[in-house]
Amino acid sequence: MDNKELKELYYNGYARGREIDRLFGSKADNAEFIITNKYIGRYLHEGARVIDIGAGAGAYSRHLAAQGYAVDALDLHPLHVEQLNEALKDYDSARAFQADATDLSAFPDNSYDLVLLLGPIYHLPDTEQRLAAISEALRVAKKGAPVFTAFCLQDAPLIEYIFQGEDPALFLRSIGYDRDTATVTENTGSAIIIDTIASVNELTEKACTSLPAVKGIRFAQDGLSHIIRDAVNTMNDESYAEWIQYLTATAEREELIGYSNHIVQILIKQ
Repeated sequence: MDNKELKELYYNGYARGREIDRLFGSKADNAEFIITNKYIGRYLHEGARVIDIGAGAGAYSRHLAAQGYAVDALDLHPLHVEQLNEALKDYDSARAFQADATDLSAFPDNSYDLVLLLGPIYHLPDTEQRLAAISEALRVAKKGAPVFTAFCLQDAPLIEYIFQGEDPALFLRSIGYDRDTATVTENTGSAIIIDTIASVNELTEKACTSLPAVKGIRFAQDGLSHIIRDAVNTMNDESYAEWIQYLTATAEREELIGYSNHIVQILIKQ
């Protein structure tokens, strides 16, 4: 799939407005929002300025603006910018912009205490574009600030949607798939680029070699929530609270992190 086809998939796929409810449609979906906010909270301080790059419909931006933080939220998709403006309209400290994650020239150097890069990387198809987005995120970050860099991993959706689907063998023939390594080589029909832990390591090591950054914490945003989503979604409130506690306690556990749908590698600006 070339860049033009991927871009068309991106615009068409998000034109239906699916992002506005993605983190709140079920308990399994909401786990990502809850866990990620626990980590974001570790890096906030009074008067912190935040930039949310690839903010989607504004779930994190609105949550932070409601706490009184100054937030600049931006996204490439025109519909998302409309949704951002609506989500942030009641907060004087928040602003919405249309911008490309690989070119943040409208935003000044060394300006933000926290940088969220929670969407763009898994929509960028090649290493050069990904490094450009990370470079821009680091440029606008203050020295010592964290850049939350998110990836979509392959194994949770592979197990959830394919191997628990009606005809896994048939579905596997419709995508690029290497049976010997159990690796998805092309997620045909989707604008989402999926990674393995090895490919995440390769990219982040290149970033830390060529850019002013060191690796911080890596955590699973949703853990096993999507693989066992039917069980998670039928939990009562007390059991769901215990599930969130389990995800919190195991978010950085190496033997489990690869089964999360989404992970974040925090990069620290040097």
